[in-house]
Amino acid sequence: MSVRVISAVAQCVSWLPLRVNQMLGALLGRLAWLLDTDARKVTEINLQLCFPDMPDQERRILARQSLVETGKQLTESAWIFHRPIEQMLARIQPGIGQDLHAEVRASAKGLIMISPHIGNWELCTLPLSQAAPFTYFYRSPRKQGMGQRLVQWRTHLGGQPATLDAAGIRKAMTLLKQGGTLGILPDQEPDADNGQFAPFFGEPALTMTLLSKLARKHDTQLLFCVAERLPHGKGWKMHYLPADPQIASTNLAEATAALNRGVEQCIALCPAQYLWDYKRFNTQVDGARRQYRVRQPG
Repeated sequence: MSVRVISAVAQCVSWLPLRVNQMLGALLGRLAWLLDTDARKVTEINLQLCFPDMPDQERRILARQSLVETGKQLTESAWIFHRPIEQMLARIQPGIGQDLHAEVRASAKGLIMISPHIGNWELCTLPLSQAAPFTYFYRSPRKQGMGQRLVQWRTHLGGQPATLDAAGIRKAMTLLKQGGTLGILPDQEPDADNGQFAPFFGEPALTMTLLSKLARKHDTQLLFCVAERLPHGKGWKMHYLPADPQIASTNLAEATAALNRGVEQCIALCPAQYLWDYKRFNTQVDGARRQYRVRQPG
């Protein structure tokens, strides 16, 4: 599907009322389950790795719910990328950690907003970008031409991009030194040179070290953010969780383990809304690639 067609579809989907939009997304998720797609296989394998003691039926229900929520995230992202900012702000409800959020906003120190792939992580940009400039790291998608369109859509939410290369990292360091805010997704698998294996629900996961290295600079503040999706198109509840200071440790094993524990705490808020169909354990400790298309017995 071409970028032009994707853009046209996204525009059409954005015209739907939010509740109808999410119903469409839920339908896509149910189809992904019924058609036994790769997304379903990856979800089931990840949940089996992370929750081996969970009863099979409970894990199956969670897997199905996760695909439904991922479908909603897909269609509602089109909604937030095209709708007026006022409509989104009107649907954001306060969750836990509002005092913590107010405290970091009042500080002159730089802030790293850590937003795992939960709920609608795209929306985490919005509240902070209304008060001050907000820069986020991004990785260009594989589809040719889609990166520019995503940057355009995300700019609508108030964020400015920084690439995950030397120039982008220098930009981020300057931003933090000046007391700015940097957004980062902590649960994408890095390349081996920029990662450290650390436990994630007890399973070794190649985890980024960049966040920890940046956190050590300029007495930077750290805060987790989760935009939890509310039922029936009511909007989102914005949660803020404190980050373990060990994330800034010079011991990268300690730092990455602390980072993953923070992500686990975020997931506990709404487990079904985590992106379980991402190949989080793709690279194994011995360097082999996990066979995600083959379900493990048990």
